[in-house]
Amino acid sequence: MRKFSQAKSRPALFALTALMLFGSALMQPAQGAETAGSKCTTLGKTVVKGKIKLTCVKVTEYKWAPTPVKPALASFYNPVPPSNKFKIGTMQFQAGAVNFEFANEVCQENGFNDGCVFDNSLIGSVDPNSLNRWIGVDLNLTNQSTKTLQAVDLNFTYYMILPNGKYIESAQGITYENSPIEITLPANKSTTMRIAYELPKSIDNLNPILVVRDNSAAKPKDYFFYLNW
Repeated sequence: MRKFSQAKSRPALFALTALMLFGSALMQPAQGAETAGSKCTTLGKTVVKGKIKLTCVKVTEYKWAPTPVKPALASFYNPVPPSNKFKIGTMQFQAGAVNFEFANEVCQENGFNDGCVFDNSLIGSVDPNSLNRWIGVDLNLTNQSTKTLQAVDLNFTYYMILPNGKYIESAQGITYENSPIEITLPANKSTTMRIAYELPKSIDNLNPILVVRDNSAAKPKDYFFYLNW
């Protein structure tokens, strides 16, 4: 009697299980549905749905997003133009001029640096035989806080991008007028800070981009600015 009962109940059990699975499938979105906001698997893949083009982008996970997707301003794919100002915290930044003859100013006060020599009067001057050169980048800063800030109050580092994609950091320990280690920024006033880079003379095709790295948070964040080349 027990064996007969099990045999009779098995088809009913299968039918009930199939019905439950079918009902569950109806309640779930189709796995292959390509709609804005639904999940996708291949970063950068595009599909066209009627008049809408969708691109697979990374948010917290891969999702379809309407195209074009405009990158955020100051990101790697959308640097801030030289004519624009961009705020990071309480500091407003604007890229200024580039000085390819900055070595004279650097060497006058820092003759011990590469690319510089001392003359007979022990005054620093440019070493014409050096394999390196100095360039300067002006960065206009507006302190939008309510107090005067000194160099020690700033928590930024500055980079340029070499042709091979490598970042090169600005010279940190040299002095000249309005250098990053001597700058004073009065409240609500624009001041031009001058950033110096020592580069090999063999490099003549730098990327015209300045990278401002904000180190104020636990995880540093980079902001990108087109230079007025």
